[in-house]
Amino acid sequence: MKVRLYRNLKIRDKRAWSIMAQEGPKKGKVIDIVSGAVINNARFLVSEAGRQRVIREKSKNVHAFVEGTLVSSTPLDSAPRTRRAGLSPITYDPYRFSQFQRLDCNETIKTSPHVIIDDKGVAAEAGPCGVLQGLRGRRRGLKRGVARACSLTWDCGEVGR
Repeated sequence: MKVRLYRNLKIRDKRAWSIMAQEGPKKGKVIDIVSGAVINNARFLVSEAGRQRVIREKSKNVHAFVEGTLVSSTPLDSAPRTRRAGLSPITYDPYRFSQFQRLDCNETIKTSPHVIIDDKGVAAEAGPCGVLQGLRGRRRGLKRGVARACSLTWDCGEVGR
């Protein structure tokens, strides 16, 4: 089932996540509140208008989601049992970032094939830090044999092969 998950800030004693259906008869409605979930084919979505409202009013509102196919979820009253080995920790702070960020290398993340959400936060399967762009350097105006290494949030620099 395609769903959107977001952090539920109304439940203060535990880290809780609300699951909103994106298809079926309950589309757009919260169908469960859980302590953890596993999502496949995930997209990290941020409403820029909602983010600007948070910055302007200095009051939190729901404007950032993880959307994808729900594989499993953990009830709110039990501890999630998930394996996070090999996954990158993900964060989002509307005052510092306009998109979700990988904590291991400060890069924007927009999609992931596998995401785990639990009491420790969000972790996603992601490629290596740094993205090589322009491998055909001559088409990008670079010298032959030079690629452009770009972090999605930092300046690009030339890297020799």
